[in-house]
Amino acid sequence: MSEPSTAPFSEWREAVVFDAEVLRGNGEVRDRELQRLLQAVERWGFFELQGHGIETQHMKALFAAQRAFFALPDAQKLSLRRTETNARGYNPRELTKNQIDAKEILDFGHKPDPTADDDAPVNRVVDGWNQMPEDAGICTPIWDWFGLCEPLAIEVYGWLLEAMGASDDLASLTRGHTSFLRLNAYSDAHRLTQSQTKGPDSPVPLGIHRHTDAGLLTLLVENGHHALQVLHDRQWHMIEPAPNAFIVNTGDMLQVLSNDRFVAPEHRVLGSVGSQYRLSAAYFFNPPYAQVIEALPCKPVDFSGHSNDDKPRYRGFTWEEFRRRRGAGDYQDLGEEVQISHYRI
Repeated sequence: MSEPSTAPFSEWREAVVFDAEVLRGNGEVRDRELQRLLQAVERWGFFELQGHGIETQHMKALFAAQRAFFALPDAQKLSLRRTETNARGYNPRELTKNQIDAKEILDFGHKPDPTADDDAPVNRVVDGWNQMPEDAGICTPIWDWFGLCEPLAIEVYGWLLEAMGASDDLASLTRGHTSFLRLNAYSDAHRLTQSQTKGPDSPVPLGIHRHTDAGLLTLLVENGHHALQVLHDRQWHMIEPAPNAFIVNTGDMLQVLSNDRFVAPEHRVLGSVGSQYRLSAAYFFNPPYAQVIEALPCKPVDFSGHSNDDKPRYRGFTWEEFRRRRGAGDYQDLGEEVQISHYRI
């Protein structure tokens, strides 16, 4: 059984805090930073990104709009509720690995045709279609945030590929990625029963149960008390990012593409208690639906001791296949939730 950690997580700040301006540079300084990024992601699966260039005012506007949405009357929010056929929208009873999380969420994502209505046939994708509140004061800031996260996620993905000596067509991801933004709200008002939400090694109910993210990588920002924990060396460690920084973690699809080099980190979120109120926004950077997920060819990288001659450890599959199965498990308890371990050779 994993144990909660009470020790300061000093190694986090020493080893896995990065400045985007350095990674956008060139020469030996950048090469050393890529080496450090490679080592950090191989060890932790998480890192903190500062200097990303997104102005603080955009993050403040995002959280103000997010707070306004979750303060809407329940009837208004429930009119946007996710359904068995549409995984986008509002949900007060999200499942993670078949357990109900103590939070509320709003999911929305890419639209193949931004000029068409959300529910137009062209915008009904594998994940469903967007269901958004009518208030432009809520919608505009959160859509703006989605637009700011998109190029940053593509940039971070490029750094990770370069660090491990892999090559991939970033242009195809720009055109065809299927990313979405999840807005989370945690408060005591949405805490369920102890038996439903409290983990065996958690001091409080869980806002999100232990899991790995399904896609390529996640860009996370948070507002409120620290509650995100990562499992490392069999202990849960609290992640405490600097103000206005992104927390970045790798996902299952990058684990397969990297042939287990970048193992998707297991993490969880503690629920809110008492008067605590916490918001977070997770941008899930996901591949095109038709992309075949399999180990990428890698060139040797001078600063890496990792062997690139490993045989593929997973059989290939499409993101659409995986996403459909994972999405169904998020909505209702269908037995064991699909994991990449089901595709391991």
